[in-house]
Parts: sequence; structure tokens; C-alpha cells
Amino acid sequence: MFANFNRFKTPINIRGKEPEKIVMTRVGKTGTSLFKSNFVFSCLLQENTKLENGDIFTAKTGIQKRENTFLVISVRQADESVQATVYRCNGVAEIWRATPQYDEFDQEVGSTLEMVGKIPVNHTTVNAQMRLLNAGLLPSTTKEFRMPKCDIQELDRIVLDGQNYCVDVIDLTKFDGLFAVQTSNDNRAL
Repeated sequence: MFANFNRFKTPINIRGKEPEKIVMTRVGKTGTSLFKSNFVFSCLLQENTKLENGDIFTAKTGIQKRENTFLVISVRQADESVQATVYRCNGVAEIWRATPQYDEFDQEVGSTLEMVGKIPVNHTTVNAQMRLLNAGLLPSTTKEFRMPKCDIQELDRIVLDGQNYCVDVIDLTKFDGLFAVQTSNDNRAL
């Protein structure tokens, strides 16, 4: 089936893997959720694809053929094709971790903040409709991140566009091969 779409194939560069070609379409319509219409894509993949859940790839999309980064949410094997759902990344998160410092008497005297990683993410600001539809959100959650598995822990700080967020929960089961991270505003002096 993939061969029927030769003129629609888009080359992609997968982080840590060989380049491939895919056929991409938007999932949402303007009458549905703005998140779907702006960030969710359905893809038709090669039969021998190496793309997996949690992979990050770049592709030139849109009328201007701008370079965008995508996060693979799910890869499905159908009878006649291999399909995937991907989210367009809308930010790069810096992950910071505080390490306590001790004096010669093993008393904590402060902490140092070091960057653990910088990773493309898809994030949404939590609103009342999300709270209504997702009973798993904490009352303090202000932003939810979807990211590939990486070195992140609870109480780490995520810096996104100059704003600080404290990692409250890392959900390992919401997406296979990905982290769903709930954060709250971080006002700690680290």
C-alpha cells in the first residue's frame, strides 16, 4: 500500500536510526480540538520501518516546508500497512536537577543545580476541560509534557521558554515507550 503514495512521501531523519520516508496527514479538523488540528498527525510507514514508540524524527512539512520535530506516540501494524500517530513537538525542555551539598559535618549547606538534558517535547497547558475529561490530573498540575524516555526524576525542574516547572508525576503507562509528565509552577529557590 505504501507504494501507492510515492508522490506524497516525505523524507524523515530519525534520531539514532537510518532515514526513511513516510506519508503524513493531519488528524484533526478545524471544528474539533485545536490540539488535534495543530499537533497530531497520522502517518503511513514503510513495511520494514524501524520507527518505534518514543522515537524523535525531523521532517519538512507545511506549505513552506519548514523543518519540524515529531514524537512517535504509537506504531500499529494493520493488515495492509504500518501506521503511526505522531505529535509535533512544540518546545524544547531543559531538565535541571538539584544536588545537595554537604559540609565536613555532613550538614546540608545548599545545593547545586545542573542541567541533566535538553529534549524536544510536546506540551499542553492544563485547562478546565482537560481536568473534566482526565481524572488522573493532579489539582496542582499546570502543564503536561509528553517526551521520550530520558533521565528525569520527580522534583526535577523543567525550564521551558523561561518558565520553571516542577516535575510532580512521571506516568510510565499512559503512552508505551514515552513519559507523560505532570508539572506545577516551580517557585523554589534552588
